Amino acid sequence: MDGLFTTSLKIINHTVNYPEAPPSATMRRMTTPSVQDKPQLPELSLAALQAMIAEWKQPKFRARQIIDWRNKGVLNPDMMKNIPSDLRQTLKDEVCCEPLKLIRRECSVDGTRKYVFALRRHRFAGKMIESVFIPEEKRGTVCISSQVGCVLDCPFCHTGTQGFEANLTAGEIIAQVLAIKADLHTEPLSEDLHSDISHIVYMGMGEPMANEAAVFASIDLLMDADGLKISRRRITISTSGLVPQIQRLGDIHPVNLAISLHSAINDKRDTLVPINRKYPLEKLRQCLNAYPVGKQRHMTLEYVLLDQANDQNEDLQALIEFINPDRERVNLIQFNPYPGSPYTGASKQHMREFAQKLISKGIRATVRRSRGDDIMAACGQLKANTKADSTKAEIIKADTKAQTKGK
Repeated sequence: MDGLFTTSLKIINHTVNYPEAPPSATMRRMTTPSVQDKPQLPELSLAALQAMIAEWKQPKFRARQIIDWRNKGVLNPDMMKNIPSDLRQTLKDEVCCEPLKLIRRECSVDGTRKYVFALRRHRFAGKMIESVFIPEEKRGTVCISSQVGCVLDCPFCHTGTQGFEANLTAGEIIAQVLAIKADLHTEPLSEDLHSDISHIVYMGMGEPMANEAAVFASIDLLMDADGLKISRRRITISTSGLVPQIQRLGDIHPVNLAISLHSAINDKRDTLVPINRKYPLEKLRQCLNAYPVGKQRHMTLEYVLLDQANDQNEDLQALIEFINPDRERVNLIQFNPYPGSPYTGASKQHMREFAQKLISKGIRATVRRSRGDDIMAACGQLKANTKADSTKAEIIKADTKAQTKGK
């Protein structure tokens, strides 16, 4: 694989290669679009856009105007009213301004919104991803996807049943945030819910650390002073435990870290989180001990409580022994069923008892409130329904091919 050092892990019925090397030029070629793809407006820095503006013989300040529109969630050049028409046309010709197409939006009774997007990139045009906005009284969290499907096959997660189809670019990751930002501006939530984006969690479709280069670039864009200006303390990466990538994340972007743990017993975690066969709990423990955590901050160990699978007394004791209570907390998650799932969730009463036993040992433990489960937007339920949206997806593919031929 072009000099990239990899190791393979057999998961279910296919082999997946996990990169061990840092995000080198080789990895960037694997995770970024081909030369036939246009640059994407959401992933352009101000400096990069200024360079393009200069090539187009336009005044430098036009780049700032375009970035200001973009940061508001406006990606269609025709809606950038202070941009001259000739520059708008050049933008449309030279840049992929809207890398995602909104296919549909679903609204939960609790205010949660799920968005289904289709990619426009010509090689992956029509492939679907899902994102979720979770409003609360004083905060609004966007749950974004990093892959189409997922490279892992965790059997309790609906996304895993889709298989892996593509890595998203940094532009496609940021475009989810911008599209939701625009939607909230156009149609705010009720007054008792927060209608703006304050927090970002990489907990949608995909394993973020298996798309390392694009995810790291997207974090840069989220925190950029010329971009969305989101604090590192308000960004959370959730990963199943790709140890080398977590180590590099801590070195480069020490954002909040959440680990999809789900068992502190290797034999059980091998089944529930198959990457454990490559990076077992002992290696993960060493990695977490070294991850930088700010004062009064904690890493989160995510634990979906499954009836008879990881909710017994031996599971509790193993979790108590694994956790470092000074640096970590446990977030117990209700299992959200999906069609064909082989698991059932532990009862709410059992979840509360499990949490109380952790608390009695001096461990911070909470039971996550499930949000958006009525629209299949809750934790572990995301899976792009390509069959339901196949007609629209085919239209997007056709439009993309027509645009390519027209160039």
